[in-house]
Formats: sequence, C-alpha cells, structure tokens
Amino acid sequence: MKYFQARISRETAQIFQTLKDTYEQADGKSLTQTMVISKAVDDVSVLNQWDKVINDNSVKGKELAKITDKDLRIRVQLSPQTQEKIQNYKYFFPQLVGTRSVTLGVALKFIFKGAILMRDDSTLVDFQSRDISSIIDSCKSKLAELIAPTNRVTFEAIFSEMKNEVTSLKK
Repeated sequence: MKYFQARISRETAQIFQTLKDTYEQADGKSLTQTMVISKAVDDVSVLNQWDKVINDNSVKGKELAKITDKDLRIRVQLSPQTQEKIQNYKYFFPQLVGTRSVTLGVALKFIFKGAILMRDDSTLVDFQSRDISSIIDSCKSKLAELIAPTNRVTFEAIFSEMKNEVTSLKK
C-alpha cells in the first residue's frame, strides 16, 4: 500500500490535534493519525455548507507546546477510497476559495475544520439531500465490487431485502 503524504501548516497541525482530542474523548480510546483522517473524511461527506466552513475563523487549534517538523508532515497509509476522496476535495475547494488550486495540506485543513464545525453546528449538514435509497445504492455498488461472481445473486437478494426493510422503517 502506498503512503499518503502531505505537508501541513502549523495552524492545520493545531486543528488536527484538536480534532484528534475530540474524537478520542468521544470514542474513549487513543486514535492514530490514519484513524483520525479517515473518520474526518467520512464525517464531512454529508457536509453541504463548505463556504461557511472555509470562511469560519472561530476554529482555533489546540496550542501545542512545541510543534516539530514531524508534526508538519503527514505520512500515513490510507485506503485508496479515502485518498481519492481527499484528492476530490483538493480539486473541489479552489472554486470556493477563488484560487486556481489548493495543496493537499489546505484541503486537509478544510476537512478537519469541517469535521470540528459540524459537531457544533447542525445547520452545516443537510441530511435530507441524500435519501436512504441513494445511500444504500451507493454502498451496494461499492460492496458489489468485492463480492465474488458466484455469490453476487445472493448478495443482490440480501441487499434488496435490507433496502426494503430500511425504507419501510422510514415511512
């Protein structure tokens, strides 16, 4: 597996540490950089008010006694899906910022800020924009790639049954 690498600013390192502390308090256990980044990317996938996140200056990172050069480099093993999501954000953010491009470090900064802000401000998230069916269909297509061809029919049947049950609960 290839390493995901990015250089980050001192501010981003402080925001990352704040987010890490928040996640660790919520989970009650110590988390690695990989776990924090993956969780943040998953959390912000439902965020739809990125302009508010980018323009918000209320997020202050945890003051670290001493930030080392090591703290300013991220080198972790992430799943290809998570790396792809980060790359997609990297190409998405310039249109909101008004620049031609942003670095991976800046993309991570916005992702970390978004993960922190959405915990405090539920208006940043529009859960109605994605209905249950579309979420289930998205997961189904991702999982179908992992299923052996001989098991595909059984998988389709089980997944369809689950989708029917979940959508009937919604009503």
